[in-house]
Amino acid sequence: MKSFLVLCFGLMMGLASPALVGADVSEYTVKSAYLFNFARFVDWPDNAFAKSTSPLVIGIVGDDPFGSALTEAVNGKSVGTHPLAVKRFGAYDKSLAGSLKKCQILFVSYSEKDNAREILQSLEGAPVLTVSEIEKFLPLGGMILFDQDGEKIVLDVNPNKATDAGMTISSKLLSVSKIYKGE
Repeated sequence: MKSFLVLCFGLMMGLASPALVGADVSEYTVKSAYLFNFARFVDWPDNAFAKSTSPLVIGIVGDDPFGSALTEAVNGKSVGTHPLAVKRFGAYDKSLAGSLKKCQILFVSYSEKDNAREILQSLEGAPVLTVSEIEKFLPLGGMILFDQDGEKIVLDVNPNKATDAGMTISSKLLSVSKIYKGE
């Protein structure tokens, strides 16, 4: 029931894939669909890509909770002239900072909760949309938090952090999100 409610809501807002309807959908399949759709509802500055045809990279730092769901969600898809790609980094260490800046979307896994502040500081000002399910992710400087409201996955968004990094989050995405205004 939880997945069905989330998918119905996501479909109404154009955020979830119609291919997911009727399937036995896991939480991370739904979150994969959201990550894919974030690529459609965020505008990056030109300097976020090496070339106009460079991949739009969705990175995962820390343990990968998605399994094959994220790869399947983006396989063969593109946004504009940018094919989508997934890159898995494993556990965070300082040597990853430069590589993480080459992502356009970065999911910070719950396994990195003790490193979240450092990860976000290493990305300060870079056009990388940061997403997580770590509590207090937005006060640490993150941009999108997957949260729960009963059985629904909801989005908390810090649009100011995205703007500071040169990105624009679509009003369509903001309209289905709780806007973080600071603590």
